[in-house]
Amino acid sequence: MELEKKLRPYHVWALGVGIVLVGEYMGWNFTVAKGGIIGALFAMIVAGLMYIIISICASELGSSTKLAGGPYDWVRLFVGPGAAAIVGLAVYMEYIALSAGDAIVIGQLLSAYVDWIDVRAVAMLILAVLTLINYRGAVTALTLNFFLTFVAAIAVVLFFLSSATGLGGFEFHYENMFQGAMPYGLVGVFAALQFGPWFYLGIEGAAMCAEECKRPTRAVPLGQQAGMITLLLMAGMTLFVCAGLIGVEELGSSVYPLFEAAQNSGVGILILFLAIGTLFTCLASSNGCINDSSRSWLALARDDFITDWFADVHPKYKSPYKAVIFTIPVSAGFAFSGFLDQVITFSIMSGLVCYVLIPFALIRFRKMYPTTNSKIRPYFGPLQPYISMIAIGIAILIMSTFFWAYQLNLFFALIFYIVAYFYFTWRYKKTKVQRNKEFSWQEKLGWPDPEVAHGQKKSGNGMNAGGNK
Repeated sequence: MELEKKLRPYHVWALGVGIVLVGEYMGWNFTVAKGGIIGALFAMIVAGLMYIIISICASELGSSTKLAGGPYDWVRLFVGPGAAAIVGLAVYMEYIALSAGDAIVIGQLLSAYVDWIDVRAVAMLILAVLTLINYRGAVTALTLNFFLTFVAAIAVVLFFLSSATGLGGFEFHYENMFQGAMPYGLVGVFAALQFGPWFYLGIEGAAMCAEECKRPTRAVPLGQQAGMITLLLMAGMTLFVCAGLIGVEELGSSVYPLFEAAQNSGVGILILFLAIGTLFTCLASSNGCINDSSRSWLALARDDFITDWFADVHPKYKSPYKAVIFTIPVSAGFAFSGFLDQVITFSIMSGLVCYVLIPFALIRFRKMYPTTNSKIRPYFGPLQPYISMIAIGIAILIMSTFFWAYQLNLFFALIFYIVAYFYFTWRYKKTKVQRNKEFSWQEKLGWPDPEVAHGQKKSGNGMNAGGNK
């Protein structure tokens, strides 16, 4: 049974921006703790460049393949099964950890005003409700995301305009941007890259609803690119506003800096807007993460990397309901840890694994299908493969910065994914004999074999998922 195909460009925008906008409300400010305002600006620009490239790659790959697995399917088709399984797992863990982090923040925000509220209990309740919404299908979940994300984005814009024009009537401290701008020198600026991805983490997930779009060749590039532009603007506005209203030391340790900046302004209407925005953006992010993580789990199940029991689609709601339900125990495990920076760190590391392999998949795709045939490649990104190589280099660079303060986290993440690689490779070989695919993936997508695309004689043996004989 197929997934429902009703999503439009604004749903794609809502999924991508909805997942990521929480990174403007919180989490990014850990860059300030590492490298001051200059470090945060450097991290925002460098990470932004990487994510622009990742978005271009996701637009081309997503609109071409039109599959729900997103990064998993791209790597499976153009790199190979072992690497694909790693990416599928990394995407799942990236979004599951992020979903739990969002729920933790909601609990912390509410407990700050109501003493008897338990943070973990609130997090569990939020995750359960959002899982139920996703159970009922992507249209329901992403329509909700559009509303939540739009309100949260408008709150940031209004706050920025009030600060930049002086209409709010509060004192804006421009000197904060220069005091303690580089508290730890160049080393601190470089270390700030650790949390630079938090400004944009997860935007590639916008393309993961391609299989459920009414017209994916139009919806995916449009929604993906509009989402990236939105986040670049939001990141700049957020850094400006928070730097002028919160001291460097307080900004580096704040749990929800935009809301704290609004409190420091003393303007009641802004405080209300940013409180609502903080709540809404956390809900939108957690909601979108459940959507994307379940699709990655569905893709793994379709190819027998995990039990195909998770590949079932609900007969009424046309959602991967078993994969959706399974997000609860995993996200609950992260939420019960209660350590926001640790959860954020694991989510970023999982994302960086994807940011190495997504551009590599695009490079492989271009080599296998160099033609600009609109059926194969409805969206054609510029300056490839050179910008993909830049993205891979930036992702490795950012990953190396975790040697500052998070060596054990980095070591654990690498061991986790190395072990997973060998396990999935073993499982793939074990179950390969049991597979009986009626059509090759080229036939399912309506593409020629790669040799034909290169203008060579078609091989009688065909090609496997990674393009190897």
